[in-house]
Amino acid sequence: MIERLRSSLAASPWPLTIVALLALQLGPLPLKAAAVLMLVLIAWAHPTMLVCLVPATAPFALIPVALTATAAIPIHEFVFAIACIGWAISTLQRRSLDFTPRRSDLWGALIAIAAAVSIVWALPEGRSEALRTFRWVIIEPMLWFVLIRSSMQRDRTVLTTLVHSMVVSAAVVAGLGILQFVGVDLVPWFGSKRVFADNVVATGNIRRVASVYGHANNLGLFLERVLPLALLCILWPVVLIRGRWLWVGVIALGIVLSFSRGAWLATLIAAAVIAIYHYGADAMRRRPWLLIAILAAGIIGTTATLLTRGASAGSVDARILLWQEALRWIELRPLGLGLGQFYFYHNPEYGHSIIAPALVGSSEQYAAHPHNLLLDAWLNLGPIGLVALLGVVLTALRNALGTQSPVHTVVIAILLSTVVHGLVDQFFFVTDLAFCFWLVVFLGQVDTVHSTQL
Repeated sequence: MIERLRSSLAASPWPLTIVALLALQLGPLPLKAAAVLMLVLIAWAHPTMLVCLVPATAPFALIPVALTATAAIPIHEFVFAIACIGWAISTLQRRSLDFTPRRSDLWGALIAIAAAVSIVWALPEGRSEALRTFRWVIIEPMLWFVLIRSSMQRDRTVLTTLVHSMVVSAAVVAGLGILQFVGVDLVPWFGSKRVFADNVVATGNIRRVASVYGHANNLGLFLERVLPLALLCILWPVVLIRGRWLWVGVIALGIVLSFSRGAWLATLIAAAVIAIYHYGADAMRRRPWLLIAILAAGIIGTTATLLTRGASAGSVDARILLWQEALRWIELRPLGLGLGQFYFYHNPEYGHSIIAPALVGSSEQYAAHPHNLLLDAWLNLGPIGLVALLGVVLTALRNALGTQSPVHTVVIAILLSTVVHGLVDQFFFVTDLAFCFWLVVFLGQVDTVHSTQL
């Protein structure tokens, strides 16, 4: 009977998994307990299923699962904990970790060490934020990276499940944003969002939507990382998904409605990289109109950003002031401020600030990061942590450039586009972006023996 139950769950885990996730997020406490039990059974029957769902549920971190009036836990941590249980049971049954260390893993270990050390000099008022950031951004994503690599050695279908999970998650997040744009906000239905910002904000002559996030820029940052995966589902038969053009369209529209200029630029870069690899350099020479079309798309996209949000510098001036402040802090504290501490040093309400007077009283007074990946990494992890983070990025890029597989093409597209966007915005130090980062690193290590060239 037990084996029959396990076979039934393993054969069609998706419907029960979706119902369990919805019950966990929306149901009363008894139903949440039943949902947890169901997810444990699914993890037992299909150990890799929930491992793939962890990064897909990370975007909902700001809408935690309410347990009591004061206690709440993000749904991705429930999924992660249960995924660990399923992986542990599978490991005990197989009597093997199925994890082969790589030399490049030393970079990741160095990031973890730098992050742990940085907690030591966190401000007293920022200590809880440092510990929470360490858990959400460093430890959990890196442990998930170990689990997904181990799961890949056990089950090659992990790649398809992982990509499909991310695409569906991004489409749901984008769809919620699209509904907000037309005046239907379903996000409160999922729970109380732990931010003090509106879901729809009027900026100049446009309306920006945040979906499940606290800011529209965060919506763009997540969707720009998943759109190339949706394109992969069109171009690579191994991960083909039903209604593939619909998924791409919804995610792309979500990026448009975020009105994040950085996300638009990143999307254009990623699409150009994939197009060039898809058609190849020879095809570009034979059909120069393709290159002209790519350049024209870039020009049109740039013009659209100026027309929709105004031709002024916008937030550029504020970003320059934030960069200058961050550089001053690096000069004063060359080992960094500590993990998740920029807000407490930046906001004058805490008494440590060297903020530019022009930012006081504006929304930028509450900035939690300096809007630059290099400065952000240095202030959070110190110079050694910055070097380690760059080491992971460059190693993943070098590995991907060494092949012609479609998966690695997407890795290149995501890395290049998000690094460019990260020079003026966030790149790593929030939950969903940290999981996406290690997901891309994992994809760069996948041995696509049966892949076909784009």
